[in-house]
Amino acid sequence: MLFKELSEAFEELEKVSSQTEMIKILADIFKQANADEIDKICYYTLGETAASYKKVTLGMAEKIVQQSISLAADMDINIIKDETNKIGDLGEVAFTTIKDNDNRFKTFFNTKNGLTIQDVDNGLKKITMSSGSGSAEVKQKILAAMLTIASPFERKYLVRLVTRTMEFGVGEATVLNALASAFLGSKKEKPKLEAAYNLCSDIGLIAQVLDKKGLKGITKIKITLHIPMKPMLAQRVSKFNEIKQKINSTIIAAEEKYDGERIEAHKDGQTVTLFSRRLTDVTTQYPDIVENVKKYVKTDKAILDGEAVAYNDKKDVFYPFQKLMQRRRKYNVKEYMKEIPVKYMLFDVIYRDGQSLMKKSYPERRKNLEEIIDNNNLIKVANRRLTDNLDEIDEFFQECLDNNLEGVVCKSCSPTSYYQAGARKYYWIKWKKDYASELRDTLDLVVIGAYPGRGRRRNTYGSLLCTAYNPEKDAFQTVCKLGTGFSDQELENLPQKFKTLKKINKPARAEVLKIIEPTYYFTPKIVVEVLGAELTKSPIHTCAQDETKKGISLRFPRFIRWRPEKNAEDATTTTEILDMFKEQ
Repeated sequence: MLFKELSEAFEELEKVSSQTEMIKILADIFKQANADEIDKICYYTLGETAASYKKVTLGMAEKIVQQSISLAADMDINIIKDETNKIGDLGEVAFTTIKDNDNRFKTFFNTKNGLTIQDVDNGLKKITMSSGSGSAEVKQKILAAMLTIASPFERKYLVRLVTRTMEFGVGEATVLNALASAFLGSKKEKPKLEAAYNLCSDIGLIAQVLDKKGLKGITKIKITLHIPMKPMLAQRVSKFNEIKQKINSTIIAAEEKYDGERIEAHKDGQTVTLFSRRLTDVTTQYPDIVENVKKYVKTDKAILDGEAVAYNDKKDVFYPFQKLMQRRRKYNVKEYMKEIPVKYMLFDVIYRDGQSLMKKSYPERRKNLEEIIDNNNLIKVANRRLTDNLDEIDEFFQECLDNNLEGVVCKSCSPTSYYQAGARKYYWIKWKKDYASELRDTLDLVVIGAYPGRGRRRNTYGSLLCTAYNPEKDAFQTVCKLGTGFSDQELENLPQKFKTLKKINKPARAEVLKIIEPTYYFTPKIVVEVLGAELTKSPIHTCAQDETKKGISLRFPRFIRWRPEKNAEDATTTTEILDMFKEQ
């Protein structure tokens, strides 16, 4: 397939906002693609060049791309910089400034019959592999050669791809719907693809297997060492006594809930890989966890689920998440490892010595976990209380709060309490200190817009427009405007924080009524934790609007903290909010 054909499809995607139309456009492209290029099409559609966990880095900063456009257009670099300042989109700059001319950089990249998908992949790999002295110039000329060969539309999307600014409002769910539609006849088959994707975290692999082997091949995708799987998630309830009603288990395991970073550890002999909740490889950020997994996990091969928590060994106390993030932001990892020690608290094992434990019950997995962990001050199995009594859980909950923890996670001990990757089921229910006060709760919401500030906020944003995620529609639906709870420093930093996410038009997946349309729109990427007083029906918000007719909003929202460890699709769902609204 020519990259030109894909670029034309991308141009169509930019013009539509209906998910149904997006699915149709993508399904048509998938049907035309062969198995060796369909994976790249999936990655490019999501603005990636490979599966995100593979940490493929092109190293193409804005200045390098500007220089590539300058070379391809045969224009002075200052003209390209001026155009960038005027237009704000390097893809559009490439589209408008580069004219058809001879490829002066054939030695760096060449093709005879126009760019194919495979050509683009080869070019991107060349850019990725270029390193060391003079690599910036080589990268510039490889991209310049590709831009010279390309047509105008191809140039626009090629530049957006290398600058990671490809934004059609298409998420993973939309791509999976399109694959189901293209190969299985209906998007109703998407859950089968999603289940496999939750295990392999590679949407390109899903597409290739589906193309080559059909649904039979998809069902054979299993968890694999050093490839992250999506973590199982906990449900929430609005009233403490609902825990027992919802959990479907006589005996409940109440485990400590930590205020840290979810870490999935893969051990393969002396090789250890760590992944964050966002499926990002964070191995180099936690060399202490790597060493402790090697030393204290008494099995050769394992996949562990746990939480990295900032910890004071001398005082035996946990620190809040913000302390851990101080360490994550530093380059001198070994130096800050001593200043901010981390304790790896484990609560599950998913794989042990060649065998998946996902279809084992929670009690069986916990037994396996206890067998393979040599507990100490640096790595330990989570403390818990086994009981059938809510009063005992409440007592344990209070103990957790006294120990600077967030609360508890109550887990079902039923025979069917399997580990379900990426699922949010009532087999796990979280209960945090924020839930303990009546009509108070926290939500993880996605920021999609902002309103200008006035008075002392005149140089920043006055409030942010926050949304919940609707996984059925793959859409972000508005819940509230957020303007309180920010420190002066946080307020001052808001424009910079959202600078690279600014959009001229409403994101395709955002459902916003005109009455609350923000002055500025953002790509839905940043998640914020919000504390509210109550949920109420609202005619101006779109959250759960189909179910309630009026929508649901959060009253008196207050900023708690940013959630950098969460993807937009990990935010509180509209279904969760609807359930909380009904139960309050």
